[in-house]
Amino acid sequence: MRKLATAALAFSAAVFLANYILPVGWLIVPAVLAAAAGALLALLHRRWLTPAVLALVFFSLGLLHYALYSRLTLERAAAFDGQTVSVTGRVLDYPDVYDGYVRLLVRLEGGELPHFKAVVYDNEKLLADAQPGDRIRFTAKISLADTLYGRPYDNYIVNGVFFRLNIRGEIGLTRGGFSLRTLPVRLRHFLCSRVDTVFPADVRSFLKALMLGERDEFYADDALYVSMTRSGLMHVVAVSGLHVAFLVGLLQFILGKGRTGTLAAIAAVWCFALVTGAGQAAVRAGFMQTLLLLAPLLRRENDPLTSLSAVLALCLCASPFAARSVSLQLSYAAMAGILCFFDRIEAALEALVPERLLRRPTRYLLASAAGSLSVLPFTVPLTAWHFGYVPLLSPLSNPLCLWAVSLSFSGAWLSTALSVIPVLGRAAGWLCAWPVRYLQLCARTIAAFPYSVLYTQTRGAWLWIGVSYALLIPALLLRKRRFVRALVPGLVSLALLVGVFACARRDSRTRETVSVLNVGQGQCITAFAGDSTAVIDCGNTGSLDNAGALAGEYLLSRGRTGVDVLLLTHLHADHADGAVRLMETLPVGTLVLPADADDSDGLYKKLLACAERRGTKITELDADSHIQAGALSMDVYRLPGGESENERCLLTLLHAGTLDVLITADVPESAERRLAAAEDLSGIDVLIVGHHGSKYASGEELLREVGGRTAVVSVGWNTYGHPAEETLERLAAYGYTVHRTDLEGNIEIRQGELDGQETR
Repeated sequence: MRKLATAALAFSAAVFLANYILPVGWLIVPAVLAAAAGALLALLHRRWLTPAVLALVFFSLGLLHYALYSRLTLERAAAFDGQTVSVTGRVLDYPDVYDGYVRLLVRLEGGELPHFKAVVYDNEKLLADAQPGDRIRFTAKISLADTLYGRPYDNYIVNGVFFRLNIRGEIGLTRGGFSLRTLPVRLRHFLCSRVDTVFPADVRSFLKALMLGERDEFYADDALYVSMTRSGLMHVVAVSGLHVAFLVGLLQFILGKGRTGTLAAIAAVWCFALVTGAGQAAVRAGFMQTLLLLAPLLRRENDPLTSLSAVLALCLCASPFAARSVSLQLSYAAMAGILCFFDRIEAALEALVPERLLRRPTRYLLASAAGSLSVLPFTVPLTAWHFGYVPLLSPLSNPLCLWAVSLSFSGAWLSTALSVIPVLGRAAGWLCAWPVRYLQLCARTIAAFPYSVLYTQTRGAWLWIGVSYALLIPALLLRKRRFVRALVPGLVSLALLVGVFACARRDSRTRETVSVLNVGQGQCITAFAGDSTAVIDCGNTGSLDNAGALAGEYLLSRGRTGVDVLLLTHLHADHADGAVRLMETLPVGTLVLPADADDSDGLYKKLLACAERRGTKITELDADSHIQAGALSMDVYRLPGGESENERCLLTLLHAGTLDVLITADVPESAERRLAAAEDLSGIDVLIVGHHGSKYASGEELLREVGGRTAVVSVGWNTYGHPAEETLERLAAYGYTVHRTDLEGNIEIRQGELDGQETR
């Protein structure tokens, strides 16, 4: 069995190196060298060299497999990048319908394109009622799926999607009818509708994510998303081995652990994998659980390391790009942590409890705590790297909540099954909702702690992670007096963590700072002065990141635990669609809005509802106003006579100590001229360039009046041509030093100093 583990681990290591380190064009050389070295060792006919031979041969096979797969998929798809061609495809899932477009997944058929999966974007929303199995024909512009919004993007190719297609022209649709191939997605769609029928409204989005991996509604619920993230419980709504274990436990409780119960559990595991879309996370969890269940049935000893490595190699053999999957990395990192540390941590915790108290409930709690702690050594660095934060209270939240997750998962499926009798189903659903509410309450309570999360935007955070590992991992590996040896490094790590938070809090209070955050194509400006914090605008488009999440991370990483004033110049998405997420992340004292804000997309109502729930005061301005927030102040101008939403923007002159910053939002040149004529704008330190550098803003009259010092363009990937070349030329002609968030990251502005800090 360990030979299989050696071969599988070597193959997997090669695939990971090919994904992240070795250039694809150079893979043949190390593959040949590894194979040659393996052959030479094999010729020595030494039994003790067998593991090395296996490792070298399968390492070579891993490199060759990646090179071949990349050539047959991504490189083949690259030949069509940028072309406009006629396309025929079969719809694989129900479409995702958004405000401005429809997105759906298809498999290409016929024609000149390879028969890959592709994501189709329909801006006319003509495919909103498409169903799995339908055949569609259209003309489309092709883009590779390995980039999105101008940035590398792995999520599509990880799941075997290599094209993004933007529809051009007419669409032909032929109904496909029912087929076994579409049964899993149709069943998932049906079960989602049953969840809406059976369960109370406040738990539906959570249960859809928990039961079926349907997370669109979950992500749209900012309050729920923020609380689950900050409490370290997001993993419970990602389909994984945890859910499969819950399902197996439920069936074995009902049917027993004999042959019948085991076979039923295996069948249920794969049904669950199909219903959740047969994604890689569900499939690998299914393989892993199947191996665990079959071992005693076949009277074979189960070797967790061999099973784990074999399943990993199978996943990477099916799709080498799966090595880039964050969920795969976290899943295997968690399992590796459990294999390495669970027994030792559990024994150390049990040693702290008197023998008379070691009963079944106590052992369950200790095992939950040990499980939560044992996954951390390998998952914390990955979480910090991929997501930019470390949930510090997850060792507390998981023992408190995992029992409720298990009960909710099992109860939800039982309630859905009982819904064939509507009254019985709704009664069971009402009962099942209570453990979900308990879990959500725990998540909100834990997330409310100001320092429940450490964000890694500062060097101090990475210093803490590095020092903690340098101290704690050796202590955990020691066999004698493990607890005592781990206690001292733990206390040192805790002291350093307190120091990181204290330094961040002190540094943000020593000098007035205005920061233009790199939120992509949008705008979000923060200001610090003493203990006062203000945010002007919070929105973006054309980005994978929510502007409110980015702003919250930035503020918390600087020791800011609240916002005194959040001012939204207008309610266009690129200036305001992250405001709700920010308000859920941090308490906001006052929300300032224009009095006649456009609410065509419902954002205004969401802001009002969030403000009422969070206790935020709302101020709507229809005239010029002065806002004082401690050491910060703002002169807000409301120009009369604006017809469009852009013309009715609130213009803001921000004062942070002696630092003066003019923010003109998206107003056109005509409004700028009126402002320049009505107000004295001379001596301003920084101009936030209007409308992301549009050629219709930051006109000569405004630039001349302000006087030409420093200008910042808040801009990201876009199709509008921002910033316009003529705007940049105007700024240079009037003597402005120009900084851009798309090139420099966050722009931190202090009196007499301008720093650019790259962000991930």
